[in-house]
Amino acid sequence: MFLRDGGPPKAAALDLGLAALVTLDDGEKVDHPRLLKKYGARLAGLQRNLHRKERGSRNREKARQEIARLYALISDVRGDALDRLTTRLVRENQVLVVEDLSVASLVRSPRGKGRRRKAGLNRAILDASWGELLRQLRYKCAWYGRTLVVVNRFFPSTRQCSACGVTGPKLDLAVRGWSCGECGAAHDRDVNAARNLRVEGMRLYELVASTLPPGRAMPSLIRASEVPDVVRTA
Repeated sequence: MFLRDGGPPKAAALDLGLAALVTLDDGEKVDHPRLLKKYGARLAGLQRNLHRKERGSRNREKARQEIARLYALISDVRGDALDRLTTRLVRENQVLVVEDLSVASLVRSPRGKGRRRKAGLNRAILDASWGELLRQLRYKCAWYGRTLVVVNRFFPSTRQCSACGVTGPKLDLAVRGWSCGECGAAHDRDVNAARNLRVEGMRLYELVASTLPPGRAMPSLIRASEVPDVVRTA
């Protein structure tokens, strides 16, 4: 490993998911809060109550405000949990590695066959608030002088064996564990992905670090798609 300052940086890779909100490469898993599910019955009751109120009435406005307060509560609880998680990760590590995710593409409107399942998946993704988690990691890495490495979204982190490096076939979302057909290693889907992300992320980190002149600080954000440009202009 390239040692920029005489010692390897403390690093962690995060695999974002729905079974667990975050899985780290050391095997730690952070539970998905599932707040929309937790408050779902209460929210549905308030919405039914709203529809029974006469349009333009004071009671309808009160019902609408009650729904707004519940959504605000959900947002506050989610934001607080993400703030505590991202602050801990940034304080404990010098380098964090994540996969480049296009949340907007992942939650496109469902169409055709399987649209009900896709709609449920969209709700779970929005409830997880991956975009906000990544946003917090970006600005906190800049604040604390850390580096966030964003690995290419097409990197096969899930289906590559972290033990021998062989890439297997695509896995259905329902498959939570698998064994490598080459070396026989048994993998937890998310832990394996996080371990692969760490290896690839540190490769990119070392590539950028090796081009910087002495005394030059590492950038707070390294994107796989921009590494060639970073290297040329360093």
